[in-house]
Amino acid sequence: MNIENIIKNQDILDCWKEIQKSNSDKNISKGIFEYDIEEYHTFLLDEIVEASEYMNISTDTLINEMLLFTKDNKSLVINFSNERLNKKISFSSPLTYEEISSGYTEEELGISYQDLENETDAIIDIGTLFSYLIDLIFLFKEEKSYKKYLTEKLCYSENHAKEFIDYEKKIIENL
Repeated sequence: MNIENIIKNQDILDCWKEIQKSNSDKNISKGIFEYDIEEYHTFLLDEIVEASEYMNISTDTLINEMLLFTKDNKSLVINFSNERLNKKISFSSPLTYEEISSGYTEEELGISYQDLENETDAIIDIGTLFSYLIDLIFLFKEEKSYKKYLTEKLCYSENHAKEFIDYEKKIIENL
């Protein structure tokens, strides 16, 4: 299945539209394709490929998991995404915005670190929704792999990875 088919999946679109409605007063991406489409599809596919490697499953299996999870848990996906969008992640030793941007320079990001820090968290596109969905699948099916993913792929410290997982679990418990 290609990325375009996943993006056009009705359950994914339903969730994305509902999140947009819930955050209409914030700076929400209004279009799915605000990027070069080919580059954007490559980015999304890379996210799925990397996550599937950490979960030790095929890319197709992860895609099917994402679609099934969304179909069976729409309200959880929507509510979790809204909570993630509207809360600041509070670490005991906060990561810098440079660390959050995974080492990209300000020029590569096209935004200064200070502007990034000042921006609202409530900016969502399909890629953000995919990230939250992958987080949920990690939490429900592959928690040990999630910690490895956070430390190796996203360069979190062991403590930050544990805090982040606990933070997301708490969101789910409180929904």
